[in-house]
Amino acid sequence: MTSASGKNWRGPAPTRPSFPATCFLSARFLAFPLAVTLATVSLNITRLRAEDTPELSRQAAAAMRAQRFAEAEASYRRLVELEPGNPMWRMNLGLALYSAGRHAHAVPEFEAFLRANPEAGPVHLLLGTSLLKLGRPCPAIAILEKAVQWNHDRSILELADAYYGCKRFERAARTYEAAARSSRDRAVARQAAHCYWQARLYPDARRIFRTLELECANEPEFQYEFGDTLVRMDGPEAGLPYLQKAVAAKPGLIAARGELGKALLAIGDAAGAIPHLEAASPHDAALLLPLSRAYRGAGREADAERAQEEYRRRIREK
Repeated sequence: MTSASGKNWRGPAPTRPSFPATCFLSARFLAFPLAVTLATVSLNITRLRAEDTPELSRQAAAAMRAQRFAEAEASYRRLVELEPGNPMWRMNLGLALYSAGRHAHAVPEFEAFLRANPEAGPVHLLLGTSLLKLGRPCPAIAILEKAVQWNHDRSILELADAYYGCKRFERAARTYEAAARSSRDRAVARQAAHCYWQARLYPDARRIFRTLELECANEPEFQYEFGDTLVRMDGPEAGLPYLQKAVAAKPGLIAARGELGKALLAIGDAAGAIPHLEAASPHDAALLLPLSRAYRGAGREADAERAQEEYRRRIREK
């Protein structure tokens, strides 16, 4: 792919606004019924040794089914004390903590289970999603890759979220696209396009953006990203209408205003470019250079010199 940024009408690539690392698509994060199912299965396959463990385990399972998670936690902690070498109780304790939203406490319990049972399985998904909930996407990646080995369709979106949160945008894009093919979820396809754009893989971004154009027509961020992609791939005239829609719908979208200003300058509309570049340049010093050219194109030589001096000053201060 040849980026249009090398052309004289393009400045440096825009600063990428990134979604918060915790703003993941896999908000479902394993519903409670799955946790109960896992707990029930684990209880069925565990050989109980201490005399009081069968009754205690039945009480814990009943508490889980009734969503009395604090009660289940207490019972499983007691079972861990009675049988510290039984990793199934550590998993069940992790499930109770996970179901109660106490992800930081669930993590060491799941890790203890996986040390004894490292083969790919559902606990990798539980541990990985717990780490995502805690805002720790990078260490979640290897764990969720094993979860995908266990169940691709159930784990792929969480893995994509981990790549995204860790800013591995190309891997995130390709994984979201794979998840979108499986689920036919347009929101996941939108995220794939966003990640291709973040990774500056503009041909792939354009390919997906085009499939979403109608349903995302009222989304300013989509218009901005699609417009920027088209400018880079096909020239300023191609992207200009999308950038204009983005700014009209959301004037505070500063990155879009900067790109719109550069596109207008590229087609010779220096006067039209100035207000957008003036709005965006306090946030991005690189935009002072096209702003200087726009001032000069509009016959405002003193302002052009002032913008260039401001650019030099801000670069020195970095």
